[in-house]
Amino acid sequence: MRRLAQAIVAPLAILLAACGGEATTSADAPASSSSPESPVDSPGESPSDSGAADDSEQPDATVPELLDFTSTTVAGEEFDGASLAGSPAVLWFWAPWCPTCRGQVPQVEELARTYGDEVAVVGIGSLDSAEAIAGFAGDVEGITHLEDVDGVLWRRFGVTEQSSFVVLDADGEVAFEAGYGGEDDLAAQVEAVLG
Repeated sequence: MRRLAQAIVAPLAILLAACGGEATTSADAPASSSSPESPVDSPGESPSDSGAADDSEQPDATVPELLDFTSTTVAGEEFDGASLAGSPAVLWFWAPWCPTCRGQVPQVEELARTYGDEVAVVGIGSLDSAEAIAGFAGDVEGITHLEDVDGVLWRRFGVTEQSSFVVLDADGEVAFEAGYGGEDDLAAQVEAVLG
């Protein structure tokens, strides 16, 4: 009977841990991966919204190591992480099957509407197929979505659970990171990095 209880409790604990976490602030950026990534944009998103860098916008900018990646948007366009350098950004790490992530959609959309001119808001979908990621992204308006089927960007930013947020300052440094429940502090953290 004891083994049966352990066999049931252990997987349940792992499942609950995957949906939990606490908000933390960090001055140190997590170790980054050297593998390139491909961002994915939402359907209907214009190329100007995809975060693709324009050489005329950042002629002499030094790209922070954390932002030295490429990915693909859900629309199939190339996304250059360097395009995030020079201004704050909010990265939202989600999974298409996550009910918490789905519940955060209105708040993320409002964040993009409120701060979108000053802060890039980028969704990074993972933990499922490209099709499922694109389907979820199609339900979220106003932000760029990257497809991260293999979890390369999640590892790059040290994310271990869906429904996580990372706020980057204008220097590409992690100013705030939060797991489940941390979205309540997002607006205050964005205000802080805007100064």
